[in-house]
Amino acid sequence: MSSMVLISMLLLTVSTLTGTFIPVTAQQQTISFPSTDDMDAPVIDGSWTTTDEWSKASETYQNYTDGTQLVISGIHDGAYMHILLEMPRDYILDGRAGICFDTLNDGGPYMKPDDICFVLGQRLEEFHGDGRSTLMQETGLLMDVEGERGLSGSNSPYESGKEHVTYEFKIPVDYIASTNRTQFGFYVVYDTRGETTNYTHYYSWPDYESSSSLRVAAPRGWGIVSITSNSDSTTEVPEFPLPVVGLIASLIGIIVVASRTTIFK
Repeated sequence: MSSMVLISMLLLTVSTLTGTFIPVTAQQQTISFPSTDDMDAPVIDGSWTTTDEWSKASETYQNYTDGTQLVISGIHDGAYMHILLEMPRDYILDGRAGICFDTLNDGGPYMKPDDICFVLGQRLEEFHGDGRSTLMQETGLLMDVEGERGLSGSNSPYESGKEHVTYEFKIPVDYIASTNRTQFGFYVVYDTRGETTNYTHYYSWPDYESSSSLRVAAPRGWGIVSITSNSDSTTEVPEFPLPVVGLIASLIGIIVVASRTTIFK
C-alpha cells in the first residue's frame, strides 16, 4: 500500500473519530477582536453613541443574496468583549440577534454544555447546548453580561438616511476564556420580518440556511474569533482539541514509518 493511500485512510479515520475535518479547519472564517484601553470601551446602549465609539474595533462584513447586510464589530479591554451587530438595511426593530461561543473550540455536530449563546430580543437570554442537538437550551443569565438593541443614525458610518438596527453586547472574557484560550468557535444569528411582509427572515455568520434564531449550525462549521493584544506580533496558531493532537502525532509517526518502509524495500 502506498504511503499516500495510507495517509488518506488515516485522515478519514481521524475525521470520523473526532468529528473534526482537519484540512477544513484552516479554511474556517476568522475574526480577530483587538484590545483597547478600558477607557475607550463602547457604551452598551444599543446604538452608536458617538461617531468614533467603535472606531478601534475590527469589522467583518457579510452580504446576503437578498441584499441584506451584516457588519460584525468587536473589541476587548482584557476584562470584557464588546460586540456590535449592525444591519445597515434593516430599519425596523422587530427581531432578535444572538452570538454564540464554542468555548473549548472543539467543534462537533451538536451544541454541548460548553457552547454558549446570548440572544437579545425584548430581553437578553443565555443558552447552552445539550450535547444531542443544535437547538439552544435556555439557562440563567450571567449577571455581568449586558446587551441592548436599538436604532443607529448619523453617528454610524453606515448611515443611509434612515436609522437602522443595531445590537450591542458586553461579555466577560473570563466566562468565555475559562481555560486561558484566545480562540473560540464563533457564530452569529439574527432574524427580522422586514418592511413589507410578516414573514420572518433568518441570517447567520458564517452564512447557513436556518428556520429559527434558536437553532444554530453544527459547531464544527462555525467561524473562529481570536482575542488579540497590542503585543501580539505573530499569527495565532489554530487550536485543536487534545484528542485530535494525539491522533495527529500518531498519524505523523505512522507516515514516517510507512515512508521509511517504502524507501528501504
